[in-house]
Amino acid sequence: MKMAGPREAIQHMIIRKNYGATHFIIGRDMAGTKSTITGDDFYGAYDAQETGKKHSAELGVTVTHYENMVYVGEDVGYVEESEAKKAGKKVVKLSGTEFRRRLRAGEDIPEWFAFKSVVE
Repeated sequence: MKMAGPREAIQHMIIRKNYGATHFIIGRDMAGTKSTITGDDFYGAYDAQETGKKHSAELGVTVTHYENMVYVGEDVGYVEESEAKKAGKKVVKLSGTEFRRRLRAGEDIPEWFAFKSVVE
């Protein structure tokens, strides 16, 4: 299945508007896809958010700000990525791809990423 990135975000905004929504959250890399040749991301991580904001007034749907959340340690937990960078915090990451690989292989999933009861 191919994803349409920013265009798909606009389509979803229109569909939600047709059902009465006034606001829409567009996450990081919504409906992103990778090149079948190089494996590189086809769209930028925030292209869908930027396109949604650009067409927000025209569509009559407000795009709600939503930044990527990152884990910075047990003492703080999760914060917005920009705040972590400003504070010089070390970010701990586990990609969705790595998470799925670990699940399939029966490897440990860090508790900061998912509750043990959910993983089991």
